Amino acid sequence: MSTTLSLQGVRGGVGVTTMSAALGHALHAQGERVLLVECNPDHLLGLHLGLPAAEARGWARAWLDGGDWREAAFEAMPGLALLPYGLAGDAEVAEVEERLRRSPRLWAERLPLLATQFDWILFDLPQRLDAHVDAVNQHAPCALPLRLATVDPGCHVLLQRRPHDARRVLCNRYDPALAVQRDLMQLWIDGGPPLVPQPLHEDANVAAALARKRPLGADADGAQAAADVASLAVWCLAERGRLRARAGRAP
Repeated sequence: MSTTLSLQGVRGGVGVTTMSAALGHALHAQGERVLLVECNPDHLLGLHLGLPAAEARGWARAWLDGGDWREAAFEAMPGLALLPYGLAGDAEVAEVEERLRRSPRLWAERLPLLATQFDWILFDLPQRLDAHVDAVNQHAPCALPLRLATVDPGCHVLLQRRPHDARRVLCNRYDPALAVQRDLMQLWIDGGPPLVPQPLHEDANVAAALARKRPLGADADGAQAAADVASLAVWCLAERGRLRARAGRAP
């Protein structure tokens, strides 16, 4: 049985797609079979795994065209696969959103077909398309739903506005040399949202990895952010064990 994990930004531009690719690669490096599912219509996840920018195929593109969504999957390497969103215009994205409102159990119905093939299924979620998000987090449902935030005042305000969101927050681009980031991180630790214990530090290698069309950690193993993501993968494996232990104790 596979474990599902989703990553959604507290706001745009916090690095969800980059970190989805990096975490997928890090889990694969731990010997796990991983599928990355792109639910973000920006259709950029494939760039991190070597797909050409002009590649148009994806599950949403296939759905719009009446094709088979399974034929839109790509194998980045044995045991690491990608199901991209596909190229779609604004009106087409709105149509996919409406279809997901009418068929919110789309991923719940597809997951059993994937569960025997992969140990992890990671969903790269958009920030604002509610039906895209709910089809994964609410109706699948997702075992490890996470939010991604950069340690800055904007994310701090948005987190304060959503106090009832129980998802853990993964901190990205953390630079402890900056006093404002240290102060905000301490506020979050002391009384903020539940945090993933491994923050991801600011690192110039993150942008360089995308320029090479490779996930962070694939060829920059000495980078701080790559080491952080490797530790995050270990935490995910431990969290999966805790979830399974709790499920085993359930009546």
